[in-house]
Amino acid sequence: MGELASYRFSDFILFSQAAYYRQFELYNHAIWPLHIVAIILALLIIYLLWKKPGLAGRLIPAVLVVSWIWVAWAFLYQRFYQIHVVANWYAFIFILQAGLTSWYGIINKGFTHSVESQIRKNIGFVLVIFSVIVFPFITLMTGRSWLQFEMFALAPDPTVLATLGILLLYKVPKALYIIPLSWILLSAITLSVM
Repeated sequence: MGELASYRFSDFILFSQAAYYRQFELYNHAIWPLHIVAIILALLIIYLLWKKPGLAGRLIPAVLVVSWIWVAWAFLYQRFYQIHVVANWYAFIFILQAGLTSWYGIINKGFTHSVESQIRKNIGFVLVIFSVIVFPFITLMTGRSWLQFEMFALAPDPTVLATLGILLLYKVPKALYIIPLSWILLSAITLSVM
């Protein structure tokens, strides 16, 4: 039992920081020019939230569903699984979130009632803006190659943060928060021990 207590969380991460970020570089190279589509989707979300909130509640869930499915398949399952043995389970969880968002946001039109709390709206907007505009530049701010950038609709972390921001803007079931909040915790732990 004493040996078991000597393990740290970092002992269970089977890849280096360099290998992790190299996956983003290879992925970005392989999917170019889908980045242009991701930029258009991000700008569309910001425009809809700002100028067309009624239309936003109908279109944004569809964008989120497509984004979560894409990240699940193209990054988590196709790329990240090469260095992380449970990435296929992460992909499954992302598909599950896409299904929940589809069920509640598209089929049941659940993104139609905005929240009244101004604090919650402000936090939601800040998360959306941060994830779609600032997050890609974190790569440069941390001294990594610009080829390793992460974008909304293409990479897990900015997609999750944008989703969380959008969820905060609407009266949605608490179940939609479970996967994004869990991912943020898992990602923070992983990045802090690499």
